[in-house]
Amino acid sequence: MDQLRTFVAVVDTGALVEAGDRMGRTPAALSMTLKQIESELGGALFEGERKNRLTPLGRHVHLQAQRALHAFDAALAQMRGYARGGQGIARIAAVPSAATRLLPAAIARMRATHPGVRIDLRDIDSAAVIQAVSAGVVDFGIATAPASSAHPDLNAEPLLKDPFVLVCPAGHRLNTLKRPVRWRDIDPAEFIANGLCSRFSSPELSRLVEQAPLNLHNTTSLLTFVAQGFGVTLLPTMAVTASRTVRLLPLADHGATRSLDLITQRDASLSPASQAMLERVLDCSRTMAATV
Repeated sequence: MDQLRTFVAVVDTGALVEAGDRMGRTPAALSMTLKQIESELGGALFEGERKNRLTPLGRHVHLQAQRALHAFDAALAQMRGYARGGQGIARIAAVPSAATRLLPAAIARMRATHPGVRIDLRDIDSAAVIQAVSAGVVDFGIATAPASSAHPDLNAEPLLKDPFVLVCPAGHRLNTLKRPVRWRDIDPAEFIANGLCSRFSSPELSRLVEQAPLNLHNTTSLLTFVAQGFGVTLLPTMAVTASRTVRLLPLADHGATRSLDLITQRDASLSPASQAMLERVLDCSRTMAATV
């Protein structure tokens, strides 16, 4: 590539002295480089001793050299951009609540500082997040981490503690309470169980789940049933938003929380782009932790 740069500089300037000034080399050194190219190609590049008129071979070499140098410089720029985290792709898997409440702010920061990075976000449940990270389908995930013994190939770093709230219809009797909801306030006959109830251990909650006449696994369906007066349920704060038909009430049991964790493969390096995205997720989680 240095030989080609030398040749192109000589063609562009038409003289060894000017080309030498551009390249920071002596005319004699440039002349030797041109001779090496001619020897390797087996033909003259310039007509006569002066360097202002190309032979047919010289014209062909000049065209190919320009193309090669452009491709080389573009590839080098791309590699440097990738190394700085300015290019590439960051692949993330997250539970729906993190995907909608935490990641928009993190992605906005990433787009502001690394506009050349593509973000691939998968909105899936915790089990699928764990599987995607473990299989290397994504670079990192946000979910409730399993016991370390279940997945020794994974690392989990706590991001947020997300407290559960009671979700009830707008006209429900519990809305009249002037205090946080206690377990004994909840009628088992109107409790709607869901998969997220297993995210924390409580004997009182276990009894409610065992006696629940209805068990739903989809959050959208769950909220629809609550809004239509079928009963009450528990959901993490980040998974639900109060509305005209649904109310969120705090629980007296402060242990009723789930952990949202940052999950990565153990002993695996992230790409610069994914590392930059991960750092923005950590920054935003610290900001959100002060408000959740």
